[in-house]
Amino acid sequence: MPGLDPVAKVLADDFEGSPVNPDATFASPDRYGAGRRMSSQHHFTPRLPLIALLAAVLVPAAVAPVLVGRLITGDGLSLATQLTVELVLAGVGLAIFHRKVARPLRHLARVIRGAAEGEFEGTAAPSPVAEIDAIASAFNQMSGAIQESTDSLVHRAYHDPLTGLPNRALFLSGFTRALAGPQRTNRVAVLFLDVDRFKYLNDTLGHGVGDQLLSVFSQRLVGAAEGQMVARLGGDEFTVLIQSTNAQTTALRIAERIMHSLRRPFSLSGHEMFVTSSIGIAVSTSADRTSTELLRRADIALYRAKGEGRSRYVLFSPDLDAIPAEQFDLDNALRRSVERQELLLHFQPIVDLRSGDISGMEALLRWDHPHRGILSPATFISIAEETGEIVRIGQWVLEEACRRTVEFQRARPMYPLTVCVNISAAEFRQRDLPRRIAKVLEQTGLPAKQLKLELTESFLIQDIPVTLEMLGELRELGVGLAIDDFGTGYSSLSYLQRLPIDTLKVDQSFIARLGVDATSGPVLRAIVEMGNALKMNVVAEGIENSWQWDFLYGIGCKQGQGHLFKAAVDAAEFARLVAAHGPLVQRRKPILPRVS
Repeated sequence: MPGLDPVAKVLADDFEGSPVNPDATFASPDRYGAGRRMSSQHHFTPRLPLIALLAAVLVPAAVAPVLVGRLITGDGLSLATQLTVELVLAGVGLAIFHRKVARPLRHLARVIRGAAEGEFEGTAAPSPVAEIDAIASAFNQMSGAIQESTDSLVHRAYHDPLTGLPNRALFLSGFTRALAGPQRTNRVAVLFLDVDRFKYLNDTLGHGVGDQLLSVFSQRLVGAAEGQMVARLGGDEFTVLIQSTNAQTTALRIAERIMHSLRRPFSLSGHEMFVTSSIGIAVSTSADRTSTELLRRADIALYRAKGEGRSRYVLFSPDLDAIPAEQFDLDNALRRSVERQELLLHFQPIVDLRSGDISGMEALLRWDHPHRGILSPATFISIAEETGEIVRIGQWVLEEACRRTVEFQRARPMYPLTVCVNISAAEFRQRDLPRRIAKVLEQTGLPAKQLKLELTESFLIQDIPVTLEMLGELRELGVGLAIDDFGTGYSSLSYLQRLPIDTLKVDQSFIARLGVDATSGPVLRAIVEMGNALKMNVVAEGIENSWQWDFLYGIGCKQGQGHLFKAAVDAAEFARLVAAHGPLVQRRKPILPRVS
């Protein structure tokens, strides 16, 4: 069908190829358009055209007076002449009646019969007879409304309401037709893509901004797709169906265009942000006969793109086929990990840099996978965020950390231990978070001042009014609040002054560069002095050797953690460390590197 865009062509092809239901009951029109429903018994009712009925009335009415009058007078010649004139006049009247009344009514009947069979193409012609014209006008109005409603229903059935793009049903229909041709090798390709970290953005900024993002994102895709079909499958998942004589080359070029279009920032409800996408590409081969298989390969390539760091595209190759099974297994197993008691916490000591003794600990999540052993969060936390399991897992971490801290405290009752628990963006946006924390503290018996919640800068500053309200409620509980990985996000003195934070945890990258470059020392000194001036506790992460320890203590940093003191250990080992009642590492006279 020349002149149709890819979407219109698919729709047109669908309706042309729609099968007729052989069991359907149809109206059986008679010769003059009067329909009756077919049944097992047929009753014949004779029907006469309107012109015949009119003739049966007009002719006797015209002839009868003449006959009666002439029978009385006996004038035969005059009688024949008058009869001829009367009949001619009656014929002219019948002809006018046929043209102005019967014919428009017959046309109207044909149009109505076509509408009853689902064809709304025709319209009833206007008539000089007022009554017939009123019927025709009413029918045309009704037909137009029905056609408009039908078009709207068809469009909504095959298009996404948020973006206006073809939906999954229309995409799969077009995809199946594209693969139906005899020449399939490198003639069809599909791009499967989504918005990187969309769930995080949605939870952080709200669903309204998330919908705006998807709408603008879809417009960028359409602009980069070179006229190929772009569809939204659901959520933040989109596809581009490519039909070309060299589909692979076209697919790679469009993927590059999409990446380029996303380099411009998105401005949404006062927020300016940069959004990236991961893209998986699959190209048809001679063996491909179903859209499901090709879409599965594109999905596999998409996961590889995410695994390589996001914001990139990957072309499917056979060696990628082993990846989805592993991803699928992790996803399914993670959903059952809480019920199966496979999650556990390790604890890394936080020490007093003056004495080297334990003053608290950070609770770190681990997963004891039934087949793969102990897994770090880097393996599964992104899956938890994408599936929404992060909220349920976070609740378990909070409960377990508080319960364990109460147990550890019994071994050292005179020295309060503070446990640090990481809170994800999804958890922070839960309005009932303060209530749930208060309930956990009540159930476990842990004093609120011994719980410290670690939050990252990136989601704290996304919506300052909401953040301030939530932090205020948490502070009212009496818990501590810390900014984790300080210095790696959007650090701002104005935010630090406004947020009710009591602890800064300096990112380990600053400590790792200590002594390596000339700026690390002054930067660390500035951070520590700023924290002390704001009456915040400063904790240095990633301390690996004694001279880092001594330098940090020398500039006023009071607490730290790192492998120099102890790596994260399980609960039993940490309980033994607490019960030892002594410094983890003895300080010695340092030999400091040259730092400014």
